[in-house]
Amino acid sequence: MKKNIIISSAIVLGALCFILASALRSDPEKLMINVARNYEGIYASPEDTIRFPGTVSAMKAEGDLLFGYVHELKKLYQYNTGNRKTTPLFDTQSFLSGILSGFDIDPVSGTFYFLNTNTNKIYLFRPKDSLKDSLYFKYLHFASGEKCFRGADFFIRATDDATSLTSLKKVDYTGGADTTLYTFTQYPDGGISADGFFIKDRSSEKQFFIPYYNAEIIQYDEARNNISKIITIDKTMPHNNVVPASHGYTISSKSRIINIAAAADSAHLFVLSFASSRGKNEPPGTVIDVYSTITGQYESSLQLPFFEGRRAVLLEKSGDRLYVAFNNDVVCYKIKFR
Repeated sequence: MKKNIIISSAIVLGALCFILASALRSDPEKLMINVARNYEGIYASPEDTIRFPGTVSAMKAEGDLLFGYVHELKKLYQYNTGNRKTTPLFDTQSFLSGILSGFDIDPVSGTFYFLNTNTNKIYLFRPKDSLKDSLYFKYLHFASGEKCFRGADFFIRATDDATSLTSLKKVDYTGGADTTLYTFTQYPDGGISADGFFIKDRSSEKQFFIPYYNAEIIQYDEARNNISKIITIDKTMPHNNVVPASHGYTISSKSRIINIAAAADSAHLFVLSFASSRGKNEPPGTVIDVYSTITGQYESSLQLPFFEGRRAVLLEKSGDRLYVAFNNDVVCYKIKFR
């Protein structure tokens, strides 16, 4: 029972970390690295600025549409790059409670999936016919995830109650067998040191788990059923990131978030980094490092200015557009590789 309480506390803290890291993190401590970044490989020009009615805590892009979730209002909004209009899609208060740990979209069926750690459920909503449903996670202590490209599978991170191991799993909700794809280094922390977030690229059918606190990005190629790693340029190894607290664990005051947000296309992974090169003017939250999803190697970097004094907190990619969220403002950039 005690272990259950500790792990549950850890998972809730991890979800809280998602909200804070994605939207409201202020003045983070720098991680200094001895790497000279290459700023010659990519160019970004601002195309549009989209203002949402509150802080965007999660966003997804599908074609010419950008979807932004405003946690404080419990509403999902849609922005159309064609007519440049932002419209509210629906209110989630009637079927979603607690902390949102991520949302996803099935563009074929038009179904939205909302992952909730408080209730241990995935909530489904299809606006065209107002269909509402929910799925119970098979694993008690799931923390985050995304829907796979095929079938009813989800790619999730969960901590096993019996072994205390935190793993990435492909979970089948049609009654088939689940698959453990990757197991993280075990620390007595309820999985907090393995905290992170998921993104994916539909064109390549690749999904990514981006850790907050270390350099080991896990890439899952669903079409080939293959796991590989992309190591970010700071090369921070996995480590125990917590200290004991009265009701479980808490994040150590010495811990530093390294990867804050990411986006992907068919050949590249864009990672918003809090790591700064020594001797360079690279404030945390201004540098995006670009990696090849084919070779796994670092290619180039892009530095973005603050927007009205605020640093970037979220990224999303669609075609040649890169969306960068600065709390309630999202700047749409056109991307060109040199």
